[in-house]
Amino acid sequence: MRYYQNQPNMRQLLLLLFISITPLASTCQIAGNEINPSPGMELWYTSPAGDWLEALPIGNGRLGAMIYGGLQEEHIQLNEESLWAGMPEDPYPENVRQHYAEFQRLNLEGNYQEALDYAMEYLSVSPTSIRSYEPLGELHISFDHQKSVDHYRRSLDMETGLVTATYSIAGKRYRREAFSSNEYNVIFYRFESLDGAPVSSTIRFEREKDIFQRVGEEDILFVDGQVFDDADGYDDNVGGSGKPGDHMKFSSQITAVLDNGTIRGNEKTLSIENSTGFTLILSAATDYNLAELNFDRNIDAKDTALKLMREAAEATYETAKQAHISEHSDMFNRVRLSLGSPHRDSLPTDKRLEKVREGTNDNHITELFFQYGRYLLMGSSVNRAVLPANLQGIWNKEMWAPWESDFHLNINLQMNYWPADLTNLSEAFVPLCNFIVKLAENGGTTAENFIGSSGWMAHHVSNPFGRTTPSGSTKESQVTNGYSNPLAGAWMSLSLWRHYEFTQDQDYLKETAYPVIAGAARFILDFLKENENGELVTSPSYSPENAYIDPTTGKPTRNTTAASMDIQIINDIFNACLEAEEILGAQQLTAEIEKASAKLPPIKIGKDGTLQEWYEDYEEAEPGHRHMSHLYALYPSNQITAATPDLFQAAEKTIERRLAFGGGGQTGWSRAWIINFYARLQQGDEALDHIHQMMATQLAPNMFDLLGKIFQIEGNFGATAGIAEMLLQSHEEGIIRLLPALPEAWDRGQVSGLKARGNFEVSMEWEDGNLQKAAILALSGGKSKVLYKGKEWLVDLKKGEAKSLFPGLEY
Repeated sequence: MRYYQNQPNMRQLLLLLFISITPLASTCQIAGNEINPSPGMELWYTSPAGDWLEALPIGNGRLGAMIYGGLQEEHIQLNEESLWAGMPEDPYPENVRQHYAEFQRLNLEGNYQEALDYAMEYLSVSPTSIRSYEPLGELHISFDHQKSVDHYRRSLDMETGLVTATYSIAGKRYRREAFSSNEYNVIFYRFESLDGAPVSSTIRFEREKDIFQRVGEEDILFVDGQVFDDADGYDDNVGGSGKPGDHMKFSSQITAVLDNGTIRGNEKTLSIENSTGFTLILSAATDYNLAELNFDRNIDAKDTALKLMREAAEATYETAKQAHISEHSDMFNRVRLSLGSPHRDSLPTDKRLEKVREGTNDNHITELFFQYGRYLLMGSSVNRAVLPANLQGIWNKEMWAPWESDFHLNINLQMNYWPADLTNLSEAFVPLCNFIVKLAENGGTTAENFIGSSGWMAHHVSNPFGRTTPSGSTKESQVTNGYSNPLAGAWMSLSLWRHYEFTQDQDYLKETAYPVIAGAARFILDFLKENENGELVTSPSYSPENAYIDPTTGKPTRNTTAASMDIQIINDIFNACLEAEEILGAQQLTAEIEKASAKLPPIKIGKDGTLQEWYEDYEEAEPGHRHMSHLYALYPSNQITAATPDLFQAAEKTIERRLAFGGGGQTGWSRAWIINFYARLQQGDEALDHIHQMMATQLAPNMFDLLGKIFQIEGNFGATAGIAEMLLQSHEEGIIRLLPALPEAWDRGQVSGLKARGNFEVSMEWEDGNLQKAAILALSGGKSKVLYKGKEWLVDLKKGEAKSLFPGLEY
């Protein structure tokens, strides 16, 4: 994949232009009212973390850690992004094409129960599911501190990427710092006794199973491991999760560089005595190879990790720290947001969240929440990342993670990348694109085996081994959630198209995005069936994880034909392929797509005025279901806008109905989807209400998004995208909307660095709810219509050219 970063000098040009009309770095006056610069982007607390959901994350895309900040014992939970149980498995039942064709026929004829029964007998095959993403282990550092402590403060500075703890004991001050280095590809942990009081420490590594430890020469703690999947061990999935045996190999090395004092190694520990400062360096590696979608015995994880550790140990801590801060802050500070919050950062983050639960509007915690999503995306999908961010980014403490911490392709992985381009983190798409390219290769085999297509398909669950065949925790789930969802890969490929819309990188379009999109379109053209009304429909089909009442059986049913989301996805795939072929002069599928498009069913409005979720206006089995897949056309797609008023109104009624039945906000990610829906409906106060509800009820003390007590990172990412969408929209062709869904509580503020489709970068300032100034930088050059409250500017800029806009004055 070819990828080009935006040129820094262009961003600097926009910043200089915007500073010339509104000084971001200083206090400014507008109509006599002072706007204070936003407080620091810091999560902070006055006590150590009591559990994992209070610990603070660091990551360089590949190596992640959760820092607890304990006094007598520091606890650091560790992850390496590619450390997974299992092995490549894409199980096919015997005579799969014959039986899949029959499953298609039965669904097309409306015999849904018979189709389900047939698939359960002839298509379901073990292992129905996959094995889990696993933690690397846990590092424990004991200190011979007294228990009495003063002035304890623990923080995550998102601008620097440092987790810090400071405290005093008996009048002596101490500091700890940790970061995951992109430059050196290791984790650094620094302890300092600021007043010279010597401290003794012991370092040990723990993992539940599958490791061998020893202290070797140079006082290095070696941890060597290999995942063993036990045939008689625990399996979270009734239908089975894959073959047992010795699978992925991994390794980690830990050492300490002392300012003074002594270090000695025992069998499995390192002991430091009488030191006023030391730096721990932790490296890790596996033998995973993305090119093979498999572990690769030609890769020596131990040698890789040891080389990384030794290279890092040659640098001074300050050199490594400053390199990290410089690189991290440059990326993080591309986007700055101030909502004019009058609240100073005088309350710890957990206390601020408590105030939100009590009903306080706190614009600063909203700023933190927005930037935290960007921070987590940087930590899990840029720099050293090889794989895309999974259900927990890279941060997971369970040997068997909830839902295997998989790549869930029926909204979750897509949502992980909603904020990437919009919030100026386009680099995050690199690991996603590379993975989807490989997934499409595997999916070509699946499409050929299933229907004889030369395109590609994937179902709703995948893993680093590239599974594309249907998956489910049970055989029934494998059929209803797996086999019935053949367009999950097609939806995923649209993320690659959206990335092109933002970047305008034609080399990327030609070499990466178009082949994937064309392959998805080819599969769809081969997959569509003509129904009795002469329409082309999908069979099988379903609306992710939701059920309707089958009028024939009276039972809740998932498998069907032409669920609304399927047709909406197909519309987008076809349009993306047509546009790509026009840009590239390819014209390979244009004629077939134009012919097929004319026969697709329309988006329908049901008898209750809401959007139909299925081809027929079925009764819903669960009116308050967390998934709202038939609203895909509103967001992330652009098929429903103010220019389609009937559908626009029906979309609003659909959301109202879901919420009336207590649904839509049951999970953090579904609440985040609602924020984006209301942003697209240009209802800022409603969107903000759901931001507040999410912060009040669905965030952990460390601001991780929760489902109950389970961390799901896509809620953080989706909320960040929603906040950005409230401030800037560019989904309508050739249009950039400024402050389209500004809530009353955000009556003044400023934002810089947001991105619009067409590769424009936008900065704005507003006061009393009205836009005062804006600046637009064309990173690729091009035309756009800029809209704000009935005002319209036609912008035609050369590459690198920037313009300022002043509402009330002609442009």
